[in-house]
Amino acid sequence: MEGPLHPRERRKAVKLLLALVLIVSSFPLFGAAQGEWPDLSGSWALFQVISDYWEVPLLGERPRRIYQIAKIRVDQNGADLILRSENICAMVFDMGTSLVQISITPAFLSAVKIGPLFGKLEPSEKGIALVIPEFFILNGVRLTDPLSEPLPTTPDDPRVVDLDGDGKPGFTVTVRVFGIFSGETYVVQRLRQGYRGTVLGPDLIRGIISWKDEQVTLGASASFFLIPGKGRPDPDPNHSFFVMRRIQGTEGCEELRELFREELGG
Repeated sequence: MEGPLHPRERRKAVKLLLALVLIVSSFPLFGAAQGEWPDLSGSWALFQVISDYWEVPLLGERPRRIYQIAKIRVDQNGADLILRSENICAMVFDMGTSLVQISITPAFLSAVKIGPLFGKLEPSEKGIALVIPEFFILNGVRLTDPLSEPLPTTPDDPRVVDLDGDGKPGFTVTVRVFGIFSGETYVVQRLRQGYRGTVLGPDLIRGIISWKDEQVTLGASASFFLIPGKGRPDPDPNHSFFVMRRIQGTEGCEELRELFREELGG
């Protein structure tokens, strides 16, 4: 049996151990910066919720939630990602009251596209973060400068586009009031969004959405159906969020709805 280390040898061993600790600690977390990022390429279902509050005539302020389900494709090169929509399956509006209901047409869903969005994977305290910087979605309008150019305010503005092809300016929102009266509102919109989520596994990502909505009403089938577009932001950032679930890519919209039944409230 070998005897105890000589004090000089013990000091050398301690120094060597400290040096090894310093070397190991100098490497980035998770080994991800060395190319070991999770493989997110392929088909995904995206569920998102946008939340704010709006003023309902005679009733006061009510919460408003917009739910969207889309099928997207993710391409990956190391930590760099590109997300593109293949199909927008659903866009549901919860106005916080049964007295007012709004919806958009299937033609609108067919015309709207997400991306390409350029994102990155980053180490974070919770593991690996998916980050998509702020991007713009323009609906019913073409702008030379999407960042700061004012939205059109009249239907004859040449920048206005008939997005859903129904012969009306911008895109058409169907409004139903008191469950009896139905009409239309014609709007243009600029939506700013950014995503930050956590990769919880090879098939699941969750995170929050930062956003700002600018909308101008260009007209309506009757003044009764002019619904205020601008609301008060929801102060809780967790109320505007997204969930991504990996799919095979052959699923239809009903199957994607089933994937998010829990998020949709059963």
